[in-house]
Amino acid sequence: MGALPRPDVAAGPLRVLFDRLHDLHHKAGWPSLRTMAREVGCSHVTVAAVFSGPRAPRWGLLELVVEALDGDVELFRGLWLEATSQEPAPVAGDLPSPQARPVPRELPADVADFTGRRDALAQLDRILDRGGNGVRIASLSGTPGVGKTALAAHWAHRVGRRFPDGQLFVDLRGYDPGAPVAPAEALGGFLRSLGEAGTALPLSVAELAARYRTLMADRRMLVVLDNAGSVEQVRDLLPGAATCVVVVTSRDALPGLVARHGAVRVELDLLPADEAAGLLSTLIGARAEACLDDVLALADRCAYLPLALRVAAERAVSRPAATLAELAAELAEQPGRLDALAAGDDDATAVRTVFSWSIRQLSPSGRRMFDLLGLHPGQAIDVAGAAALADTAAATACNELSTLHRAHLVSAAEHGRFGMHDLLRAYAAERAAQLPTADRAAALDRLRGHHRRAAAIAVRLKFAGAKPQEAGGVESASGAIGDPADEHGLLVATGVRDAASATVWLDAERFNLMALAAESAADDDTAGHVIALSATLAPYLEACGHYTEAVTLHSAAVTVATETKDTAAAGTALNRLGAVNARSGDLEAALDRYGEALVYCETAGDTAGAATSLHGIAVARFRAGRYQQAMDAAKDALTRSRSLDDLRGAGEALKTIALVRLQLGDYPAAIASLHQALAAHRAAGDRTNEGRSLNNLGFLHYRIGQDAEALRYYEPARAIARELGNRAGEAVALINLAHIDARHGRVEEALDGYRKATVACAAIGYRFGQAEALRGLAVTYRRLGRLHDALEHVNQALALSRRLGDVDMEAGALDDLGGTLRAAGRLQDALRRHTEAYALASRAGDPFAQARALSGLAAVLQAAGQVAAALEHRGRAEALYEKLGVPEHAREGP
Repeated sequence: MGALPRPDVAAGPLRVLFDRLHDLHHKAGWPSLRTMAREVGCSHVTVAAVFSGPRAPRWGLLELVVEALDGDVELFRGLWLEATSQEPAPVAGDLPSPQARPVPRELPADVADFTGRRDALAQLDRILDRGGNGVRIASLSGTPGVGKTALAAHWAHRVGRRFPDGQLFVDLRGYDPGAPVAPAEALGGFLRSLGEAGTALPLSVAELAARYRTLMADRRMLVVLDNAGSVEQVRDLLPGAATCVVVVTSRDALPGLVARHGAVRVELDLLPADEAAGLLSTLIGARAEACLDDVLALADRCAYLPLALRVAAERAVSRPAATLAELAAELAEQPGRLDALAAGDDDATAVRTVFSWSIRQLSPSGRRMFDLLGLHPGQAIDVAGAAALADTAAATACNELSTLHRAHLVSAAEHGRFGMHDLLRAYAAERAAQLPTADRAAALDRLRGHHRRAAAIAVRLKFAGAKPQEAGGVESASGAIGDPADEHGLLVATGVRDAASATVWLDAERFNLMALAAESAADDDTAGHVIALSATLAPYLEACGHYTEAVTLHSAAVTVATETKDTAAAGTALNRLGAVNARSGDLEAALDRYGEALVYCETAGDTAGAATSLHGIAVARFRAGRYQQAMDAAKDALTRSRSLDDLRGAGEALKTIALVRLQLGDYPAAIASLHQALAAHRAAGDRTNEGRSLNNLGFLHYRIGQDAEALRYYEPARAIARELGNRAGEAVALINLAHIDARHGRVEEALDGYRKATVACAAIGYRFGQAEALRGLAVTYRRLGRLHDALEHVNQALALSRRLGDVDMEAGALDDLGGTLRAAGRLQDALRRHTEAYALASRAGDPFAQARALSGLAAVLQAAGQVAAALEHRGRAEALYEKLGVPEHAREGP
């Protein structure tokens, strides 16, 4: 701990802002950057930039830092406004135009004919004008069916204009028969709505929540957290900014939310008799005006519960020949009526009578459909899924669902799906439990089979290049590949036609697929479904960044496989877990999973699986800078792949061997290995890896200064990426071409390439490419003298590389940062950064990175007047460069 370096800023409002900020840091006891970073929810490098200048930091970030230090936010806002009002306007064309931030509009539809609740609406209105620095929260509680969600949605639509940055909504399903929505799942959805790429999301709840608070810091947004089961379920979903308002609905009063987070409690009781009668009259129409007493009696039979009132009104409308008095009498005759509501007994019995009254009006097939929907563990169901559940044609299922919808027994959801209010779902589940055991088992088996087959088709369409064992197969009940006609029927029923519609289906069904897997894992007779689904969904979950779901599913597959002593399946699932950990930057976890997988695969005699494990170990070790260990694993993977005549696996192992040789400085051997890899990829018809090897060959020739030869490989690599729609491969080619432009002084072309690559990588969540593009922008800006822009981009690259655990990228970013700090005259800071880079490179055994760091140290020492030390470091760098065969013109740049 201690004081942070103060920026060298001229006297004026900006100097005052930084002085007051550093004084606040002193007053708070000089907490470390990492301590503040944990409070703020970002990297310590980002926090350091807030204190370091030379321009005012972004307000949202500064606000979080001030809050973490218990400072006066309003005071600093005034200082910030004064400082930024005198900053020069950016020159047109200086930076790429930022993409417009997404403005999510996720509220459910406003409730038709909303009636009453004047006091509750007024309470919610007052929250908007409440002062203070914290987020404003309303805790909306009440009994099931009392209209909490309806009120929240109605009020949110009414005040939506007060939140120009959008509205977020999530049904937390806190009281549903199935599992509630986990905070990580809800946060992942929010972050994607706010523009974060799926594969860029962290895994831990703490990191997800920190990222969420950071993104919400300077936005004016409304967040509706519906159907919460506990304070713990919502705590991580609360933004930290006073510009945001949160409405939480729950059956529970959530006293902890009030006591700890200052929520305003809004309690909903049953509708007053006059408002209940008014709602019925509005819904029933003119027929109700002539018999107010009967309307009041019907409202009384419904216990003035809005959900029951709406169901009763629908029955009245659908039976125009029956008088309202007759309808009220029918309801009164039902045993049990709604007395339990006031008694506080089982919530489900509160409206059971009204529901059963409505169910009796359905046809036998309609009642069967409703009952079977109670078996569905997911959130919403499409027509094809309902048809599978009921073992009927899609057209018939569509008609039945439409009937249920008209009766308010299901509600319309997105993408042509149908959902249920949690009380209705509980009632349907209760009825489903009374079905014969064999009927229940058969219906769920049909549903599982439908989802497994449909998912396999969707994954195959979305990832046409996936290997069969990755994309799954369209299996029949016996495990054989299904009939093409069956596949056509599935395509029609699900609406899956191409890659785009496959993505829509997978996104919409992801929760259902996971819910079915969780339910299947708990039953010995259906556990095999989990293993099959793990195989089928792996490419989708990992490529689209659904890492939490991937870990959950693959972990369940591991558990099932080990319990059933299926060692081969356990090894395969562990390999998938390792891949998820590696892609999310948790390299140590990846190594553990791949190591376990290797043991299982070898025990099962699964040579192909063992080769996959070893290759995964090699890649993780390579990223972590453990090059010799990576080489050993890659060579072992190569031997096993060759023993199986697996050209694809051999090509991947050879490519990794080449990359290790590149880092160890053996460039001729690296080029030879890459040519072998390229030949294997071409022989296997593996176009994706062919493009990757071409890119790597280009980079090797770029490294040794042979730019014309590098272009010979970059151009076809880019063409292959475009042909396959491989956006990551095309982005890598853009970066590599920009490196050459920058080296030859084509600055505008280089900036354009790096900018396009940054946008492309961010859009698809390819974080390794994003870090490399940011480094390229930083170095180019530094050469142009735009040091503020250079610092901003290199700090982003450094933070990203550290999150990923990529040692080579981190060492390069540290050297880039050192060069920029030296140009800014901050020699001590620059010396520290180059020293860190040299230590990383030396530990990894990377001679090029060592030479780069030594050159940086020499430049800093020269600028500091330490000529002898500078000459000594420069001489050591020259010796390394000469040994590697890197000419002078190829020694700078990313």
